[in-house]
Amino acid sequence: MATSTITVIKKALQKAFSGKGGVYTVAERSDYKDFIRLYVISDYFRGLNQKERLAEIFYALESFGAEKAVLKLSLCIAMTKREYKREFGGSLWIKTIPVLTGAMKHRRKASGLRKVSSRN
Repeated sequence: MATSTITVIKKALQKAFSGKGGVYTVAERSDYKDFIRLYVISDYFRGLNQKERLAEIFYALESFGAEKAVLKLSLCIAMTKREYKREFGGSLWIKTIPVLTGAMKHRRKASGLRKVSSRN
């Protein structure tokens, strides 16, 4: 189901941004259930803050037939080509970015109640 949702998202964004300088989208399945991570790169976002960028993306998805796909987005990142090159060097593909998860530190469980003594 996620793959069909990804194709719907990509087609909707291509239609929406075709007259606005084009768009490069990467949508991939998230590690959690059937959610989708979405990266949208377009020069149309130049001069817009993050809130306005996301509003444009969600408006485009709702306007071009992907309103149900909005519910499946777990991450949506919008950036210009310049920001992408500055952040990732331009040669790194978004799909190859490793998912960074911190190593969990295991805490020792207390085996029982400990007696606390107070010395005055």
